Amino acid sequence: MNAKYKTWTWVIALSCISLSSCKKEDFVELNTNPVTLDQITPEQEFMDATIRLNTDRFEWYYDNVRGIMPWMQMTTPLNGNGLSFISESGNMRNVRYNMFYPSIGAALTDIQVMISEMPEEERAKRSNQVAIAGIVKAYYAFYVSDINGSIPYTEAFRGKYDASFTPKYDTQPELFDILEEELKSHVATLSATPAVPQTSYGDRDMFFGGDVSKWIKTANAVRLKMAMRLMKRDPSKMATRVQEILQNTNQMESNDDSWIFEANATYAAGGDWSVLNMRAPKPTVDFMYENSDPRIRFFYQPNYFTEANFDLAKAQGKIPADATYDPRRYYGAPTNPETSAAAPAQIFFNSISVSKPGSTGLVGNVSLDTLSNLQPRMFAAGENAGTGVNFFLMLTYPDYCFMRAELAARAVTGDNAKEWYDKGVVASIKMYDDMANRAKITDRENVGNYVAATDDEIQAYLAMPLVAYNPAIGLDQIACQAYLNFFKQPNEAWALYKRTGLPNPSSVIKLERMIIGGAEQQIPRRASLPFPSPSNLNYQNITAAFADMAKDPDFGAGASDIFGRVWWDKK
Repeated sequence: MNAKYKTWTWVIALSCISLSSCKKEDFVELNTNPVTLDQITPEQEFMDATIRLNTDRFEWYYDNVRGIMPWMQMTTPLNGNGLSFISESGNMRNVRYNMFYPSIGAALTDIQVMISEMPEEERAKRSNQVAIAGIVKAYYAFYVSDINGSIPYTEAFRGKYDASFTPKYDTQPELFDILEEELKSHVATLSATPAVPQTSYGDRDMFFGGDVSKWIKTANAVRLKMAMRLMKRDPSKMATRVQEILQNTNQMESNDDSWIFEANATYAAGGDWSVLNMRAPKPTVDFMYENSDPRIRFFYQPNYFTEANFDLAKAQGKIPADATYDPRRYYGAPTNPETSAAAPAQIFFNSISVSKPGSTGLVGNVSLDTLSNLQPRMFAAGENAGTGVNFFLMLTYPDYCFMRAELAARAVTGDNAKEWYDKGVVASIKMYDDMANRAKITDRENVGNYVAATDDEIQAYLAMPLVAYNPAIGLDQIACQAYLNFFKQPNEAWALYKRTGLPNPSSVIKLERMIIGGAEQQIPRRASLPFPSPSNLNYQNITAAFADMAKDPDFGAGASDIFGRVWWDKK
């Protein structure tokens, strides 16, 4: 990944959505009036659409950091999960749905329409552009449906062209088939020798710079992920589809093939992106520390207790004079709400205030605390005046490796599960190493503390008893390593859990039982679907879609039931 990805420090300046000199009304006009579509180019529209994939801060704040990540024990608030944390975070804003309609999906549809209305000679030069836009559109439709179930797709985004504002909803099984056929067609287009030289998106493709081979690999990886969502619902179709996908020789081969968006430090600026003061979770921290996982220092900040700070606290009588220094600097917060509320845990959370020299020689008070936090700059590189790179992971090579490992372990393919598992672990460590370096991570006192992972460390980690691949617990190990790899992809960690039940309190990484009032809590399974007002133009199609999904006994108590399930998440 190091040399291949570009840091798009100018990405915002190129886009009308954040350029102050670009009038908002002009931007709206260009994106809502089909008569003016010829005033922008497919390249500009593609760049704008792909910027929007990760631009909404509310998705991180509500859906991820305050919702999925606490559910999946990937973090807790500063003082641990509260006794009502599930109900408080259960009202997901579901930003991905509202971004697809009418924003991202509409923009990608504009490209298809724009090119279709060009002269035949020009259309022939842009078949690759249509295919690449189609890959992104298919992926995002899958992403939206993943937690919503039925969504409008085949009849969506047509309002500005034929005044159709009442699109029917495609069911999730229909959509999975539709998207597979679309992606397969796009792969075929990009794989074929073009009849005429193709017009590239060039530097307006902020993922791969117009590299067609990378987009073929991305499309095949998306197809593989979609196929694996069928595991509980239709394993035979999953296996058939997987075999067909892997017959294509254009597959991800290294971190250079990962589908990642990079942007400068100001791109994710603002409190809603921030994970500052979000705790590292005890189950993961314990596993990573005990097995010497190099990623622990990329994921989490060490606590404040350097030996120098410890000595200051002792000298100032804040801790007993006979206290012994603990060199372990990574401790996670309990994720179980009842454990967090118990007195011993609260003592663990308490901080110690000491006076220490400041950078200018002045004395200031510093509150030392024993717990680690998430590494803020891995989520918002501009945190604490940072100047590093932001990374938004879409579908990465390590993810691809763990999919291949799992399929092999389940005997869906004839691959070597250990080989793909080892590749995934190594690739994940190296990917996060690169990101930590370029995000310019710091310790709790905002001092840069990046230390590169060495090959010796990686090999030592792979040799640890719980990490070294063991076919007897292979699926467990694969899922737990995939879970670690999804540190910055909470939706995929959540989907992994829903699909496999892993990790859990009995797995290699031992998650805590989430107990409230003596009762073990359920983890939400999908988004809450807002019931439309009768004045909604598409009221009939929306309510019909909800009624159709409700025929499945797994759907739950109603559209708003976050403990109900979408079609692929069969009990």
